[in-house]
Amino acid sequence: MKSTSVIIDNSAWPLNSLLVSQKHRVIYTPIAKNANTSLKRMFVHLSGYPHSDEILAGDVHTYLTSNPTGLSLCDYSPEDATEILSDPDYFRYVVLRGPLTRAVSGYLDKFILYPPPPGSHGEPPIVIGTVIDWVYKRRGEAPDYQRSITFEEFVNHLCENDDRHLDTHFKSQQCYFEQQSFDYTGTLDRMDRLINVLESRFDQKIKLEHQNRTLRRKPILRRRGQEKLLPAQLRAQRTLPHASELLTDELFEQLKSRYTTDYELWQEALN
Repeated sequence: MKSTSVIIDNSAWPLNSLLVSQKHRVIYTPIAKNANTSLKRMFVHLSGYPHSDEILAGDVHTYLTSNPTGLSLCDYSPEDATEILSDPDYFRYVVLRGPLTRAVSGYLDKFILYPPPPGSHGEPPIVIGTVIDWVYKRRGEAPDYQRSITFEEFVNHLCENDDRHLDTHFKSQQCYFEQQSFDYTGTLDRMDRLINVLESRFDQKIKLEHQNRTLRRKPILRRRGQEKLLPAQLRAQRTLPHASELLTDELFEQLKSRYTTDYELWQEALN
């Protein structure tokens, strides 16, 4: 093994989330809320791992974090992981998403689709519990997990906290790969380009699954005031709000300013 001056800590986030295929010499950097489930499942399928069917039969995230498969960078020793990341023969890719729709998707997914169970007085999953705690503390009130928070309050939380204090689903995309470079940067808007690139690299045909869809088509008539409704009120409607119904001009500008670098990287990748 070659000697290296700096050995990485591949047990810490975000390096512990990277996926590796030694067979195909490919490294993928997953990002939460960027078709994460679908793209991870695709990677496992393409990897040639002998027990991929077992992984894909259940929750791919739980399986990869709970079992040493050799597909996660954290499965390797720090020395071996350092060698993998520094090897120029590996093809590295990442998939970006428009940061504003990513924020909307994060709110709809975590606060609307998977709320605390009715009648539950315990604390909700930490991914939303810390956000609710912060919002109510700012108001000088005890947190009400059943009532939860509005999208407007959620955006306020994102804009008032830096990435160190946000869950991985809400952190900026750039912090997932600050110390990495990529051979290919794709976008959810142009998945056809990514598929063409990966089919060539893996020498396989790809059929991308669609998991955890939370956004819908833009409505003809935009409902007003959606950003001020609580989760229970949004769930009571016939359809989930579209991003355009939640993103008022003010919230749009706030999020664009909060995720400036993400927005620029996404625009660059689109072009």
